[in-house]
Amino acid sequence: MRVGNDDILLPTTMVGNYPNPRWYDGQAFSKLPAGNLVYDSVTREAFEDAVLALVHDQEVAGLDLISDGRVHGGDSPYGQVIYHYYERMRGYELTGPQIGLPIYSTLYAPTVVGEVSRKTSFAMANLQAVRKATKKPVKISYQGIHVLTAASNNQHYKETADLARAIARCYNEDFKELADVGVDVIQLDEFLWPYEMDDWQVEVFNMAVEGVSGVQFWAHACWGNYSGTPGYLPDDTAQEFDSYVLDRRASDAPAPDRARTIFPKVKDVKLDVLNYEVGRTGPDDLKPLADNNWDKPFVAGVIDVKSTVTETSAEVADRIRQVLEYVPAEKLGLSTDCGLINLPRQISANKLRALADGAAIVRAELGG
Repeated sequence: MRVGNDDILLPTTMVGNYPNPRWYDGQAFSKLPAGNLVYDSVTREAFEDAVLALVHDQEVAGLDLISDGRVHGGDSPYGQVIYHYYERMRGYELTGPQIGLPIYSTLYAPTVVGEVSRKTSFAMANLQAVRKATKKPVKISYQGIHVLTAASNNQHYKETADLARAIARCYNEDFKELADVGVDVIQLDEFLWPYEMDDWQVEVFNMAVEGVSGVQFWAHACWGNYSGTPGYLPDDTAQEFDSYVLDRRASDAPAPDRARTIFPKVKDVKLDVLNYEVGRTGPDDLKPLADNNWDKPFVAGVIDVKSTVTETSAEVADRIRQVLEYVPAEKLGLSTDCGLINLPRQISANKLRALADGAAIVRAELGG
């Protein structure tokens, strides 16, 4: 599989958020300013040291593609990463109601009060810090456009899709700036695709990547991970509450169809790589790949991030072999199921090592 300028057999990487060093979280210097690199020397040094620590864990584990770990400020827990984007766009007020949205339903929804445009960079600081810390290929992750749209209290645009198009234009500006500096992979994390995927979701993704050259675009279809819970759709059992809460549904409620929901629409998305979890859900979710003749690279999550038990390398290798029944080795990459943010850093580092070691076992079997 192609990663940056190299062809790598079963390349390994991680998805999304990684635990920050403990010394970084909650400190005055750990909040990134909403501006282009407007740091004092202490803030800049702390941020770059935090990113360096995350890069070090990945390199020691043996990962092939290094992620930024989504260090968006140490005072922002997993769910609140979305606010990093809203405060960097014009047209938003950072107040609003809670919205009945899968996973992020416990958070307030910033209000759209005017035309949305990009105010400042979303990810340039992350890219520069990761590039400084490693010589390996680099991946920068963004919150999905569908996610940011649905988590907004839209009081300006007549149609939801119009808000999504405005956010897509902001992303396109940002992507082009990162491409000019040099980034190998840009990944969009979409946790709503498994619940709803219509024409406008395809359109806005394609708008965002239009004219961005020299970059691979990956999409991570997220099966849910807020507070370590699987994804869910709130149902009638949540109506007695003021807002939807974590996984408040009937015990016998069926799980969403997930992978089948994104097909065949996802085939129209201008992405280079599709990624979603297999480690927790098992290989059945890979059947839509074959049923819909998916011919692009696929990155399979083979590390269960909702369990504190670290897989052995042999267990990971067995999961990879199951994926190879659906995806040819030359088009397969390997990752964690989702972000590791809900786990202690020590466990997260061990899981990354299990991922790399399991991949090494199967590479040897394939003669790589």
